[in-house]
Amino acid sequence: MTTAHPLRLLIVEDDVVDRKLLERFLAKSSLQVTEVVYADRLSRALESLKESSFDVVLLDLGLPDSRGTESVVNIQRRAPHVPIIVLSGLDDEATATSAVQKGVQDYLIKGQVDSTLLMRSIRYALERKKAERQLQAAEHRYRTIFDNSAVAIMMVDKAERLVSWNQFTEQLLGMSEEQLLGRSVKSLYPESEWQRIRAKSVRQKGMQHHLETRMYRGGGDLIDVDISLSVLRDSDGQITGSIGVVRDITERRQMEQALRRSEERFRQVVENANEWIWEVDANGLYTYVSPIIERILGYTSEEILGRKHFYDFFHPDEATQLRTRAFSIFAKKDVFTEFQTRNLHKDGRVVFLLRSGVPILDEDGTLLGYRGADADVTERACIHEILDRKQKNLEAIFDAAPVGMLLVNEELTVVRANETIRHLSGRDFREIIGKGPCEALSCTLCGTGPQCCHNMTEDVPCSLRAMIEMVFELGKPIRGLEICPVLNDHGATHSPWLVVSVEPVNIDSGRHVVVAIDDITDRKRAEEELKEAVEMKSQFISTVSHELRTPLTSMKEAVTIVLNGETGRIKKDQAHFLDIAKRNIDRLSRLINDVLDFQRLDAGRMTFHMQEGAIDRTVEDAYNTMQPFAAKRGVHLTAEIEPGLPPIEFDSDRIVQVITNLISNAIKFTPAGGDIRVRVRRRDEHVLIQVSDTGLGIPREALARIFERFYRVRRPGKEIQGTGLGLPIVSRIVTGHGGRIDVESEPNKGTTFTVSLAIKPSAPPETLSRQADEHLETTLHEK
Repeated sequence: MTTAHPLRLLIVEDDVVDRKLLERFLAKSSLQVTEVVYADRLSRALESLKESSFDVVLLDLGLPDSRGTESVVNIQRRAPHVPIIVLSGLDDEATATSAVQKGVQDYLIKGQVDSTLLMRSIRYALERKKAERQLQAAEHRYRTIFDNSAVAIMMVDKAERLVSWNQFTEQLLGMSEEQLLGRSVKSLYPESEWQRIRAKSVRQKGMQHHLETRMYRGGGDLIDVDISLSVLRDSDGQITGSIGVVRDITERRQMEQALRRSEERFRQVVENANEWIWEVDANGLYTYVSPIIERILGYTSEEILGRKHFYDFFHPDEATQLRTRAFSIFAKKDVFTEFQTRNLHKDGRVVFLLRSGVPILDEDGTLLGYRGADADVTERACIHEILDRKQKNLEAIFDAAPVGMLLVNEELTVVRANETIRHLSGRDFREIIGKGPCEALSCTLCGTGPQCCHNMTEDVPCSLRAMIEMVFELGKPIRGLEICPVLNDHGATHSPWLVVSVEPVNIDSGRHVVVAIDDITDRKRAEEELKEAVEMKSQFISTVSHELRTPLTSMKEAVTIVLNGETGRIKKDQAHFLDIAKRNIDRLSRLINDVLDFQRLDAGRMTFHMQEGAIDRTVEDAYNTMQPFAAKRGVHLTAEIEPGLPPIEFDSDRIVQVITNLISNAIKFTPAGGDIRVRVRRRDEHVLIQVSDTGLGIPREALARIFERFYRVRRPGKEIQGTGLGLPIVSRIVTGHGGRIDVESEPNKGTTFTVSLAIKPSAPPETLSRQADEHLETTLHEK
């Protein structure tokens, strides 16, 4: 015997010298040993068997924590399917022999082992264990069959007394184990039946055929059974007993009766079924029809049997063709299903029948006729007709769609196109169908290189083709890609802007995509014009704002000089009016600054000078700046800054602008005696800056619009304050830092604004957008 696979061995031996000898013998042998695991204790061996599997265990019977056959029992309990070879000394051979009797496969005497003997013992152990498993499996299999058989199996000895039986025997005969053990088999039969069995010499010959007889059940009742007996002989041919298989045929006879009842039920079902059951002879003449025929075609059975052929009901427009097809099936003796025909009712209306049939053959295979069933599918046929009309309508919509439509298969070949595509490409349909999508559009660069889109670089492949391939690959739509190919229109080239969407569809059991192409050249032109207008507006606002700022600065300086008395003493009423002028100059200056800031943010031109710094100092600067203003309004302003805040990256000036704006709003809308609290703390990987007040609050309906530009909260009986740009600017600055701002408010109770800034900032939205564009270009290039 040779091992069929490399072996993993577990050697349980506490003697180092013996382990070394075994290791040397294994090395010299021709066994394919991939791994040897050693254990010097039974406990460690059991742990190794728990963690992994082994092919053979070499077990020393004298271990520190277990001796003798106790070790064998524990190993077998842990790994019952692993062969064991016992290692014993000269003085312990009796114990080794006892271990073999307990189920180990072999034993070796230490001091008498060499590589050849060890190799032979391992192979023998493997083969013996394999044979044991096969024998156990066979015994288990046959015992399972015997115990679980659905028939009674009984074995009798030479004296014709019961010695063994299966569980079904007790169930069949209604007797217990005590009643059956040693019972004479003769007592199970009526005397007359026993004599009949004897007359057939079953004892000598065994049963050649099944014999139907009767046996006693436990209560004395007789049951009908089918038996077969086989004689058991020893090696000398002497009879040692017999085995009998007994089957209760009461159920079979009940089934025969049930079959007769079933035939009657079948007759009733046929006569009342919705399907028309029929039989015809080899010429197609009806020999049987179920009564439902009168409801389906209007004819009685008497009008059809022996008078009508199956083809007599076919619609005249199809009769010849269908008759030829039907007799072709007859000639081949084929089974047919789903054979739909158009037929005429007795009153002249059309009836659609779905026919199925099987040939009726005699013993020689000669066709006697057909038997089958027809279902009235007139309603379903009408539905199919409606669906066909819908399909045609969809095709009409496809053809008349105001956007270009291409149907492309997996070979990237156009199989259908609409009229808009023909006008866009300037080609006839025969020049479009069967072509690639780019060639169908008359792209001038198609076939000259990997790129064919005007807005693609030389290293980036055609984006239209890449879109189609990606949709086929992912099975998901891609919508709204804008391209600008160079198209050839009867010799003249033009570059329209097109927006392309690709949708996956399954048509005719095949994968396709629908490519929708909309010419957006006019929209693009309008967008460019709008962009220019917005740019002009931005330049105008910037110019006007700067032009206004210069005289305002001069005016403020002049008013300040006069107010400070540098030009001479002024009267109280003069100072009052000059102070009004100064406040309005400051207000106008803030308005100009807000307009300029928002314009920069709106145009994406505001730059953020991001540097790592201490946010707590920035908050303190803003707090100290606003403290005098709060005190002047009689509002209590406090700050709570959590110690140990980590440094973060931010634009200090812009964050000061955010905090002062929020505090300024809180001061503006908090009555005298109210509280404003600035709180800074860490939450997970973010720093939160909260500005809370106990002021007027914001109505619920205004919260959703609070960050819209020029939006100002209307309060009954109060003048609308501010420009409506402060909070939009705050929101843009925060999002420009990759953060977010939230607001919670309850009217007449106060408002809380929360600014969240990441300790490790993510890219702001503008940067993320650029990264997404770059990723799309990279993906297209890789395709």
